[in-house]
Order: sequence, then structure tokens, then C-alpha cells
Amino acid sequence: MKRFIVASVVAAMFVTGTAFAKTLMLEGRLNSSIAMRQQMEFSVDQGQVQTFIFKFALPADFQGRSVSQSVDSLTARFDPEPSSSSVELDRFGNRFQKVVWNDVGKDIRVNLTYIANIKSQLSAMESRTPFPVGRISGGDALYLNATEMVQSGAPEITGLARRLTADAKNEYEAVTAITNYVADAIKYTYNPPKYDALYTLETRSGNCQNFAHLSIALLRSVGIPARIVGGITLKDAWKVPIDAKNSIVQSMGQGGHAWMEVYFPDLGWLPYDPQQSRQFTSSRHIKQTHGLDSRDINDTWRGAPYLPRYSELIEGSFTSDDIKLKVKSSVRDPRPYIISNLMAAASEEVVSPAMPKPEQTPRPMGKTKVKPDVKPPGKPVKPSADVGGGGTHPPSKHIKPVSGTTLVFGNTEFPNLVNAYSVHGNIGTRILDKETSEYVTSRYIYAQAFYVRDAISLDKVSLAMRKFGGDGSAYVDLVRDEDGKPNILDGIRSNLVSLEHIARKPGYYWVDFGFHHDAQSRLKPGKYWIVFRYSGEAIMNWFYIPGKPYSNSDDTRSTAKGFQWEDILNYDFVFKVSGKAL
Repeated sequence: MKRFIVASVVAAMFVTGTAFAKTLMLEGRLNSSIAMRQQMEFSVDQGQVQTFIFKFALPADFQGRSVSQSVDSLTARFDPEPSSSSVELDRFGNRFQKVVWNDVGKDIRVNLTYIANIKSQLSAMESRTPFPVGRISGGDALYLNATEMVQSGAPEITGLARRLTADAKNEYEAVTAITNYVADAIKYTYNPPKYDALYTLETRSGNCQNFAHLSIALLRSVGIPARIVGGITLKDAWKVPIDAKNSIVQSMGQGGHAWMEVYFPDLGWLPYDPQQSRQFTSSRHIKQTHGLDSRDINDTWRGAPYLPRYSELIEGSFTSDDIKLKVKSSVRDPRPYIISNLMAAASEEVVSPAMPKPEQTPRPMGKTKVKPDVKPPGKPVKPSADVGGGGTHPPSKHIKPVSGTTLVFGNTEFPNLVNAYSVHGNIGTRILDKETSEYVTSRYIYAQAFYVRDAISLDKVSLAMRKFGGDGSAYVDLVRDEDGKPNILDGIRSNLVSLEHIARKPGYYWVDFGFHHDAQSRLKPGKYWIVFRYSGEAIMNWFYIPGKPYSNSDDTRSTAKGFQWEDILNYDFVFKVSGKAL
């Protein structure tokens, strides 16, 4: 490959690559106060609405072993003024505000403001709960029940859960085996047609609700109470320092989110985010509700004679943000990075009473049967990331493509738009999903790795992007890998794409970056990095998928200090590589 020198670099500055473990055990704290604003709007654009009822969740006050949350200055404002408004408490202790309008001829707006004070304390815990857990008494036993969304009694679920936990000696080991499996086996996807556990297991895909429902179903099927949590996540990233030069950057999209809580008889309810953390959640998670499944935790509305269109705006401003964390130890599973506190588990030599049989809810009719070849722990189904010549997880059987064959591969799936709500009849329901993208025309530089399995003649690299404005040009550098990081001194540059020639429209779409066809665009087998570049005052976002559906855990990076690529990101950018086999 031909070399180029970036003007601002006078010497190659690289950090020796390190093979980091995947679950980081932390000690420290995340204490934050956030001024929150939620604006929910319904467009009354088809004539007058005779009756409209909106029931929305309010943020919760709670205190747990690792996370506590308090809410101050909660205020709700409505335009137009409603006919009635009341706060209701459901059977799980959640607070919902129910607002009713009659004969409305203008757009309906709800503005909710409050201060969320969140303290996440990461310190060592010890659980002496054996496995099987034994009899669960009182109200906590409710969270062993199956539902139509959490089919914990289905043979496919129970068989997998038993295999996953066959060697567990205590509850902590059983929970870890199940959450490791879900983190490795499920690929994050947007706008899934279903959210239930069986669909998630069958398709190995889904959004945060799917991750939570499958995890909860597996846990309940072996007698571990678990419940879904609904709330909001904020986009503000937080870092976990690995050493003096490298950090894991934790971030999520801003908007509705679902995670879960797991019950330990000697520790109480501990929060788990199947995509990010265990035994705690960060101060970027604002809890609103919990329940048996997502139908218990979400905002809903209904209207007549029609249902107005829904939109939502969430803003969070940190008035204080105290983060002090350090890594105490680590383990190598699962494949994506997961953050945890230290947990010691010591099984007492006691005979556990027989587990009560959870109450079962009949499985819905018409359910597609899950394939019986569920993989055992340690052998999750890998994403099919390498279609036609590249990828991080090559198939066991590989046939070299014929010379001249067109090859297209990468992390290619993304939605044009992320659905904000769903409608069934005259009832609307908020979807706990949100846009995930990085503002790549910022002070940071972003890079995504991919692998070439067979030599190709490169044609173009395409990125899933959205232009918001500005001027100048965008382009990409395609560079070789050096010790697990981009070598910005050894690569080729794409043709410039003027921002004038990039459409400005809603949603995300492919932006193509072509390369000259010469000897330098012939890529040998190996690892390469896509580095996004720009000139002028471009304002662009690059879409990403939470987790690691395509690459290995260290294969998405950014840098703000020269070109050391010190930040490891917990997602994969959406891209595709096109060319011809050599």
C-alpha cells in the first residue's frame, strides 16, 4: 500500500496492542445529578380528536445495594390543558400519570422536567445464595411467573437454561452463565417485529426489550426471580481506564431503554443491563418502572376517532458528574466488553428446599417453533459478518471466490428510521429504542476495523451516515493494522465527496467513498481500518449498532490525543466494503 503522511503528525505515535479481558471488575463510583426534560408531542392533523388518554411513566425513587436514585422538582405541564390528570400506582409500585383530553383541535404537548440524582457505588459484594436458589417467598416470587412475552416454561427455554447452568454452584455463577450467553448470542437489531423471548432465541436478534425478555425467561426457568426495568438512557459517554493510556468508552443512544433486575435473597434486587453492565447500572440510566414484561413498564395512549402521531424529545444536562473508577480484576467472557463490580460467591453447605413450580401462562397461538439446535454455553452462534470475502468471524467452511467475482461485506444492516412507537387498533405504545450514532465531525477521530479473508480489488467503502449541514468534504482513509490499532502512516485515501453532493434528508443512508483502481487498491488478506475524515465545517453522524455484532471487542476506536487511538468503543459502526475477488 502507498504511504501518506498526515500533516499534523511528526512521528508515529502508537501504543503497544494488548489483548484485554472482556468482563472488567471495577471499584469506585458514578454519582451524577441531571436536569431532565422530556417533551412528548401528539400531532392532531386529521381533524378534531374527541377523546385522548395518555398514560406515561414517572421517574422512580429507590435505594438499592449498588444503585440509588432520587427525583427532585418534578413538574408536568400540558398544552392544551387537559380535562383531568391524576397519578396512579400500579400493582408493582410504579407511578404513572394519566391525562385525559376531550375535543382537542390542536397538537398535544406534554413537558416533564425534573432533577435525577443517581449514585452508582461499585464495591465488592458477597452472595451466599446456592444454586438452585430454593423457595422464594413473598412478593418476590411473582417474578418467577411466565408471561406471553417471557415464555420461561417453553421447552426451548428450559432446556437451554439447564445446559447453561449445569455447572453452577451458586446463584451468581448461574446468572453469569446466562448473561454471558445472551451477550454473545444475540445481535442488536432495530424495529424487530416481536419482542418476546422465544422470537429472540429463534432469530438471535432484537432490541433492548428482546435482550431483557430472553435473559429474564432463562433466569425464571431455573428458579431465579428477574424483572424488566423501563427507563431512559443518556448519550453522555463515561470511561473506564484500563491503564495509563487506554480506556473502554461506555455509551448508548439517548432515549427509552429496557434492562432488568435480578433477585439475590441475601443482597436484594441488583440491576443488570444485558448489553453493558452487571450488578449495577451507570448514572446514565434513569429508572422509571419495573414489571413482569415490557407491557407493564411502558407509556401508552389511545384516542378517537383516530390516533395522533407521536414524537419525543429527551434532553439531559449534567449539573454534577463525579466518576472515579479503577479496574480491580477481569475475566475473559463474554466477547463484548461488560462492566461489573467485584462479586464473591460462596455456597453454604445447606440443602435447598424444593423450587416452587412457576405459574405458567399459555404460549400464544401461531408461534413459530424455535429451532432445536440451541448452542450450549461457550458456543454461541456468531453473527454472519463476512458475506463474500471478509469479516471477523469466518465460517468453518470457506470456498475461495472465483477471480472477478463481486464481493460485498461488512456490518451492513441498519434502519433508515428508528420507530418511536407502535399502534395496535386505537392504542399506541412507546417503543424502548432510539437512534444510535456518533457525531464524527467532532474533535474525535473514529475508526472501524474489518478483515479481508481473500485478496480483493477495492472499489468503494460505504458508511451509513446522515448529513445535518455544513460545508467542505468527507473522505475515508483505509489503513493497515499495527498492534491492534490503525497505522495512519500506512494506507490509501478515498476520493473526496463534497458535502454538496450528499443528500440532506431524514434518517440514515449509504454514503459511498470510491477509490482509484490501481495497484494500491489491491488488498491482501489481513486486518484493515476505516478512518473517517473530513474538511471544512461538515456536520455528519455515522450510525452504529450497540454491542459487537460484527467485529472483535477492540475493533472500534477513537482518539482525541494525537493518533494514539486510546479509546475502545462498545459498538460497531455500520459499513460495507465492495470490490472484486483477485
